[in-house]
Amino acid sequence: MPPRAPSGGSASWGDLEPYLSPERLAPYIATTGGNKKLALRLYQWNIGLSGATYEALHIFEVVLRNAIDRRLRSWNLTQTQRSSGRSFPAEWTLNPAPVLARLLRPALPEATGRAALATATHHRQPGHDDVVAQLTMGAWRYLLPDRDPGRRYLWRAALSQAFPRLQRPVEALVSDVDGLYRLRNRIAHLESILVLGRVNHYVAAMRRVLNEIDPVVESWFTSQQRISAVIKSRPR
Repeated sequence: MPPRAPSGGSASWGDLEPYLSPERLAPYIATTGGNKKLALRLYQWNIGLSGATYEALHIFEVVLRNAIDRRLRSWNLTQTQRSSGRSFPAEWTLNPAPVLARLLRPALPEATGRAALATATHHRQPGHDDVVAQLTMGAWRYLLPDRDPGRRYLWRAALSQAFPRLQRPVEALVSDVDGLYRLRNRIAHLESILVLGRVNHYVAAMRRVLNEIDPVVESWFTSQQRISAVIKSRPR
């Protein structure tokens, strides 16, 4: 049998199911009560929602990492190298004080390796900013305080200053960042984010954390994010 000719961009459930996989489509079928036409529209809408959410997470992650990086630059300078008695450099990714090196193992060596590959095409060695850009959101999330004495110390000595408007318990901040880190991974693995109450919760979490860094940044973020508009366009 000859292949079907393209039909102007339209495709049925039967056309797409073998390629999208029944397992991936199952949540949409369940949500729509078996309505395959609506389920396919909902799948397409989820792609748009995931894109809008990833855009928002892009802003969130860049602001978070730069706020933390500024404080670590200042803090690393205050630490003294045991062998020479000199201060560690502000470029902490290139020569971190011991506690920071421990907390970022293996994330920092891995990011340094990725930065070296990225800069090799430009025939130069990676600098501090190159390595910062290669650190994952998980690296920033796991610098925040928990039961580890080093993380608690680093929070008191440096990272608390990255969130000057924080008025709630730090555990609530960590919970927000952790949830957003997991959301980022979920979207990166192309999983559905159909539960709107949860998506709205994530938007609120981004706004809370950004406001604790700088209310001006939070206001700009709110004006830029497209998630709210995409939610309103959900197929019915």
